[in-house]
Amino acid sequence: MSRPGILIPITQWRRMETVIEKGKASECDRKAERMEIRKATKLCQRKFVGMLAMVLFSAVVLSGCQNQEKIENQKAFRQVGINKMNQGDYAAAVEAFQKALDQSLAVVGPIELDICYYKATAQYNAGDAKGAITTCNALVAFNEKDSKAYFLRGCIYLKEGDSDNARKDYGKALDFCGNDYALYLSVYENLSGAGFTKEAEKLMEKALKLKGDQPKDYRERGHIFLIRGDYDNARKELDQAINKGDTKALLYLAQVYDAQKENKKAKALYKSYLEKNGSDTATLISLAETQMEAGGYQQALELILQALEAKQPENEQQLRRDEIICYENLLDFASAKKKMASYVKDYPDDEQAQRENVFLQTR
Repeated sequence: MSRPGILIPITQWRRMETVIEKGKASECDRKAERMEIRKATKLCQRKFVGMLAMVLFSAVVLSGCQNQEKIENQKAFRQVGINKMNQGDYAAAVEAFQKALDQSLAVVGPIELDICYYKATAQYNAGDAKGAITTCNALVAFNEKDSKAYFLRGCIYLKEGDSDNARKDYGKALDFCGNDYALYLSVYENLSGAGFTKEAEKLMEKALKLKGDQPKDYRERGHIFLIRGDYDNARKELDQAINKGDTKALLYLAQVYDAQKENKKAKALYKSYLEKNGSDTATLISLAETQMEAGGYQQALELILQALEAKQPENEQQLRRDEIICYENLLDFASAKKKMASYVKDYPDDEQAQRENVFLQTR
């Protein structure tokens, strides 16, 4: 029997399994026998969650050193899982994330929830859509207002072709996300990509009506206007964000000027953005991909090399593939050949890269 996330402590889950198997269930457990395990989980959760603080306090008092060791183990297993995901080994990632959850000692906190989001993503990419949905179900049962869990489950449903459930989950996610413009944008992009253009546009109109006078609110409204091609309003919102000290708005303002073919202003803003946010690896990757799409392979290469300098960069495998592509398009086949040899050694399962490596040997 698979454990759906971390809804109830691992030890309690195993105890319930044993009791059910032996037929010695209490009233609650007898009900659990007659229900699917997900419903039983939700029923028992109400009893266990209220005790978590007391359980954690007792554990710290009785075995502080052991607790600290488990916390460190949990962080280590979580990082292993992330590394495995970046390498494309999703089955190993799922195993690592479950080991991380096994260290929880009945604690359900932000890190456990974070691990579950990772676990669900890894499960889906490993081909276990059912398992990924089960993990999301557990997250939703634990917190019925978890916008991230609804969004993640909605993404899985959408990829599986179940657009009705996907749209329902997206709706729930937005109901509980408050002023999370980024989530609105993610739902917009997913629905647009799936062909629900009118529905996606209505979401953007709704997002623009959200109240908020924080720097990030101005920045995200500017981003929405940028996506819609309303550059005048985009500039107004982004200028407000920048005046309030939001340096990330520089990126979107640079894109506004890029879209209007004002290349000098755009280039100056990109430079300013990177000076202030150079450690933002995810953004460096996004910028590099944008430059590649526009044919700016030298600029893209510079951004990729900067991202690769970070410790354990996100999507290292994709970064290294993009690095090779840049060298090829810059006709620097010697560098491309050298980088490809290293790449196929580290990622031997990438069959396309293996074929390209043969091609590069002839250059």
